[in-house]
Amino acid sequence: MAATRPPRSSSEELEPAPPWGIGLALTSLAYFLMVQFMLGVLFFLIYWVALEPGQPFEAAFQRAAASGRFMGLANSLIYLFILLTVTAGLRLWVRGPLGPALRLVPPVRIPLWATPFLALGLGVALDAVTMALGRPVIPETLAPLFRGRDPLGWAAMGFLTVVVGPPTEELLFRGLLYPALAARVGPMFSVYLVSLIFALFHLVTYGGTVDQWFWIAQAFLVGLALTGLRARTRSLWPPIVMHMTLNLYATVEAIFLLNFRA
Repeated sequence: MAATRPPRSSSEELEPAPPWGIGLALTSLAYFLMVQFMLGVLFFLIYWVALEPGQPFEAAFQRAAASGRFMGLANSLIYLFILLTVTAGLRLWVRGPLGPALRLVPPVRIPLWATPFLALGLGVALDAVTMALGRPVIPETLAPLFRGRDPLGWAAMGFLTVVVGPPTEELLFRGLLYPALAARVGPMFSVYLVSLIFALFHLVTYGGTVDQWFWIAQAFLVGLALTGLRARTRSLWPPIVMHMTLNLYATVEAIFLLNFRA
């Protein structure tokens, strides 16, 4: 007679499928890109007319792209708009409380207080690999946004990278996309697929040159850590906290290395 398998504990049970499918998750990501582009163009035109009147387009664009104040403020408003509108749409779509559907619940297996320490360890490890390969710790495309002793620019970029950016991206990638994929193709494959999509979305941040693919690879590793943590803890809170901590570490590091290192 075959031995019966003991019942799974509550920490081993599979997550219930979310009340949305892969189509809605991918639509939300497409919406994310569309709004970034459209509002980005709008905010630049406002900047050009108000602050760079009469200046050539290319010169004004280059100054805007290198301004921590403009990029931090404009993208913070864009991310806030996306966060609020996607959340509002989900409230219309999901029947019942939105928090449990998005797995905004206490984590299992890994306590939430340990997440910042995991993030700092990952940040230091990535820096060690970057320096061992002889590459700059701060990506060249991001360095102008933090270079120069401009507290308002630092504050704007910090608000973007630490406060509004991580919750918005985690809502889209680990809140919507991961559980929809996991219910369809399984958790393990979904971790890799979501991490790959997350990394490719960072082409907007780092560019698509051959040299910048190093940073896309790093984004993929970060995505593996964030999505793996989401799968392991079955909660969206740990990847949010890890993402915020990683970005805080990177922001403080950029400000220090570009402005205060002798």
